Amino acid sequence: MRPILLASTQSDQNLYRFPPSGSFKALPVRLDLHKSDLLTFLGAHSFTRPLPLMPNSGAGTKRTMPVLKKAGRKGSSTPEEKLPPYEPNIEEPTTRADFMKYWFPLSLDDKTAQKLLWISESGSKVVRTSDAVCPYPTRPERYEHSPQVLCKEGLLGCRGYWEVAYDGWVVIGVVSENAPRKGQEVPCGIGENSTSWGVGRSGSCFQVWHNGENTDVQMPSSSAMGVYVDQPAGIIKFLSVEGEAEEEEVRLIYKFKAKMKEKVFPGFWIGTNSFCLLRKKRAEIQEN
Repeated sequence: MRPILLASTQSDQNLYRFPPSGSFKALPVRLDLHKSDLLTFLGAHSFTRPLPLMPNSGAGTKRTMPVLKKAGRKGSSTPEEKLPPYEPNIEEPTTRADFMKYWFPLSLDDKTAQKLLWISESGSKVVRTSDAVCPYPTRPERYEHSPQVLCKEGLLGCRGYWEVAYDGWVVIGVVSENAPRKGQEVPCGIGENSTSWGVGRSGSCFQVWHNGENTDVQMPSSSAMGVYVDQPAGIIKFLSVEGEAEEEEVRLIYKFKAKMKEKVFPGFWIGTNSFCLLRKKRAEIQEN
């Protein structure tokens, strides 16, 4: 049985060096990370088999007009808006302009945030700077051990695209509605079970996580990532956002073909001295 992912509770300024080759044979990772975070995240993963690709489950999808649904409390600052009608069997977007047609406004759900995470900027930023504990009340939907948070908005029967600015050691992912959150019997970290998918930056490469296994993708680093989900078709794309301002473009990091039979939510794993910031669409910035 693999160990359960536990959030760190003590500060340590020393860097962690990987154990002898017999422990993590398939992990070519080069990280300058907080010791407790690295032990926490690596201790719950198995890296000995190649990353499996899941079959497509999008056959026979009917055309619908989806509306964004919120998973959190009422009164969110994120505006309600309709996505384009769902049309099956159309060409997948490839340029940033194509992806932006499916823009999906998001807000972080503090009801799901593990207690080492701090939510700010009207629910658009999550930070973990130390071992300080945020006094969130205990809730059944809250992550208990893994330093993670979900968004209020989920996707079901539609396509959606969002972008996240980040710094430090984070994993940006997609999580099924009923994925485990307590880590008592099934691992709950993003990418360490069969119902979540994630990408994090590791040294000179991106690392793709699913079902407790990972693969490296050699690409230049960036300060923002885009995520595209076609829930009925079972497609998840993680993209690197490159360039500046009006000239920004996206580059594919990895594409999953997955079985997603239930609503899925954007999710984030946050290491010490790291953050994720939900980016706004340019029109939203002008309105504010």
